[in-house]
Amino acid sequence: MKNVTVTLPEKTLKWVRIEAAKREKSVSKFLGAILEEQMHRDDDYEAAMESFLSRKPSVLREADEPLPSRESLYTR
Repeated sequence: MKNVTVTLPEKTLKWVRIEAAKREKSVSKFLGAILEEQMHRDDDYEAAMESFLSRKPSVLREADEPLPSRESLYTR
């Protein structure tokens, strides 16, 4: 592990200290957990995007097939 110095506005620092105390963690561990969670969220998003973009396009209708009418779409 490496040490990092973080400069925060007073209001933010107060909030971080309170939130860390609620979770019975040090400010350092609390911030580390938040950053790690964000890192995994970003990784998951990238993986989902790659999965989606790797799919081949599918044909929703034939080229000569007309689009459905508004009435047929909204008929209940």
